[in-house]
Amino acid sequence: MQHSIDRLRGRPWWAWAILAALAAAALLLWRPLLQVLGLLAGAGAICFVASPLEKLYERRLKRPLAALACLLTLALGIVLALWLLLPAMLREISELGRALPASIARATAWVGRARAWLAGQLSGVRLPEIDLSALQGALSGLATGTIGIAANLADIAGRVSMMLVLAYFFLRDRDVVLLRLELLLPQRTRATAVRMAGAACRELRLYLEAQLMIAGAVAALSLAVLSLVGVRGALALAPLIGILNMIPYFGPFIGGVPAVLIALTDGWQKAALTVLALTVVQQLDGSWISPRVMGSLTGFSPALVLVGIYAGARLGGVAGMLLAMPSMLVFRAFYRIFMQKYENI
Repeated sequence: MQHSIDRLRGRPWWAWAILAALAAAALLLWRPLLQVLGLLAGAGAICFVASPLEKLYERRLKRPLAALACLLTLALGIVLALWLLLPAMLREISELGRALPASIARATAWVGRARAWLAGQLSGVRLPEIDLSALQGALSGLATGTIGIAANLADIAGRVSMMLVLAYFFLRDRDVVLLRLELLLPQRTRATAVRMAGAACRELRLYLEAQLMIAGAVAALSLAVLSLVGVRGALALAPLIGILNMIPYFGPFIGGVPAVLIALTDGWQKAALTVLALTVVQQLDGSWISPRVMGSLTGFSPALVLVGIYAGARLGGVAGMLLAMPSMLVFRAFYRIFMQKYENI
């Protein structure tokens, strides 16, 4: 410790001046820096997802052509999906936004009648007030935000295009990029850090592949059952249900609420059928789909998962809940490698 302090004291004044200038620049330019870091993180995520496909192309092509063919394949797939699904989804999202206020109003009326009946049965007991206006505001904001995102597709397309260009260079020069990242680390911790990164990437890749398969299956089943029941906006609701299903325990409930609220506009019978249909989907997922796809990949106890999801929700809302399990997997991979190094000392 004393040796480190002596090394810091021995630095020349200009080194401290450079550090202070860099810190001041980071404070002044933190917004542009965040945008640049967001682009780099997005490009890194694309590389992470695209690298298996790029390695398949690399069996027949040289790496620059393999990277280009991989990203062109992904881009064409995204464009084709948007061309086929986006117009219908935008129409259904707009319809959902218009139908939500009526659904909330009907649900509020039913809650009021139920509360009045309970107050008559339980005389002298003060029942809590239940206000669904906050839920209405949240769902309306979600619909408005989704429509706003669709209206700014040009800006989104520009960012994604920049990420794809960066991803191409990262894939093409990945050996050099990884080597330079390694050289940024102190030599004594370099080998451990590389092992940690490799273990975390393996766990994340397995987890994401499994979760995407489960989300796709749940979305397809939800689209089928919601269409059979006759719920409006099934094409827009099914992907939301599939994505939110990636949140353990709470995801199915969060994803099912908008569908039930929309079904309320056509009466309680359709809402009950919607609840029953989504319950069947969740039973299929819990008893057959997830066990076969996910297996024992995570190995976390239910209590630890609940704590992690709660912490993620407090830190980042729904996005934090989605990222809770991957973050826990990365931390576990780091901890295992660190403990292996410590035990071998």
